[in-house]
Amino acid sequence: MLGLLCAAWLYAADTPQTLMDDGHHKRLRAIAEQRYRDHPNDPEALWMMSFVKLSWDDHKAALELAEKAVAADPKNPRYHLALAQALGREAQTASFLRQPGLALRFKRELAATLALDPKNVAAMKYQIMFDFEAPGIMGGDKAGGRATAEQIMRIDPVEGYLEQVTVARYDKQGNRIEELLRKAVEAGPANYLAQVNLANFCVNPLKKYGEAEAHAREALRIDPSRTNAHISLVVSLIAQDRWAEIDAALAEAEKDVPDDLFPYFRAGQSCLARPNELARGERYFRKYLTQEPEPYRPNHSQAHWRLGQTLEKEGRKPEAIAEFQAAVKLDPDSPARQDLKRLK
Repeated sequence: MLGLLCAAWLYAADTPQTLMDDGHHKRLRAIAEQRYRDHPNDPEALWMMSFVKLSWDDHKAALELAEKAVAADPKNPRYHLALAQALGREAQTASFLRQPGLALRFKRELAATLALDPKNVAAMKYQIMFDFEAPGIMGGDKAGGRATAEQIMRIDPVEGYLEQVTVARYDKQGNRIEELLRKAVEAGPANYLAQVNLANFCVNPLKKYGEAEAHAREALRIDPSRTNAHISLVVSLIAQDRWAEIDAALAEAEKDVPDDLFPYFRAGQSCLARPNELARGERYFRKYLTQEPEPYRPNHSQAHWRLGQTLEKEGRKPEAIAEFQAAVKLDPDSPARQDLKRLK
C-alpha cells in the first residue's frame, strides 16, 4: 500500500505542500513516515510529520516536530507556519493559564512567517482567524483582521474575496456572502476553490441546484483530483432527485480520488431522509466503511451510527443494534448510545 501511494504521488507530481492543500493527508502520511524513518533530523521530514501528527490530532507531537524543524532551518517560512498551526491546536485544549503564552507564541510565529514571506496568504488567513476569535487581552484585533483581508485582496483577488466571505461571517453579514462568492468566480473563473464555494452556497442556502451542478462540474473540469467538487456534484444531483446519475457520479469520484470515499457518506446521509432510497443509503455507508477515512471526515464510529439508523428505518432492528454497538465501541461518546437505550 505504501508503495502504491508513493507511486500515485510521484505520478501526480504533487509536492508535499500540494498534498496538504488538497486534503490528501493519507498520501502525505505514507511519504512523510518513510522520509522521517530514513532522515529523522531532516527539517523537511520534520515539517511533513508535524502536519501528519496534527491531522491525526496528536498536537503535542506536532508541536515538538515543528519546533525541531524551525530550529534546524529558521529561515524557512513554511516551518514557522507549521509551528504556528501546532501552537494554535495546542491552545485549543490548554488550560486557561497556558493559553495567553501559547497565543503570544502563535502570533510570533505568524509574524516570523510573514517576515520571511510577506505574501504568504495562508499565514494571513490564520492571522484573520486569530484577530476575530482571540480576546483583545490576548492580542485579538477585529479591525486588524479586516485590514489583513484587504491586504490579501491586493495579493490575490480570488483569495481576497473568499477571505472577505470569512470576515462577513465573523461580522454576521450573511447578506454579503453571495455577492462576494460571485465576485470570486468573476475574478478567477478557472479557480477551483471559487467554483466549489459558489457551488456549495448555491445548494445551501440558495437552493439553486442546477447552478450548483454547473459550478461543481466546472470545478471538476479544472481539477478532478480533489474530493470537494465531487461532493458538490453529488449533493446537487441528489437535491434534484436525479438518482440515475448519482451512482455514476460516485464511481467517477472514486476513480479520481480512490483514497477518500466521503462522497459515499454524504450521499448516504441524504438517503436517510428518503424512505425509498434506504437500501441505496445502506450500500453507500457500507462502502464508506471499507476504507480508513481521511482526517476531518466522519470516522467509522459515525458511519456505523448512520448505518444503524438506516437499518432501523428499514425495519432491521437486530442489525441496527449491532451497528450502534459498533459505533459506541469505537467512540463511547457516540450519539449511537442514545439509540441503543431507545431500542433495547
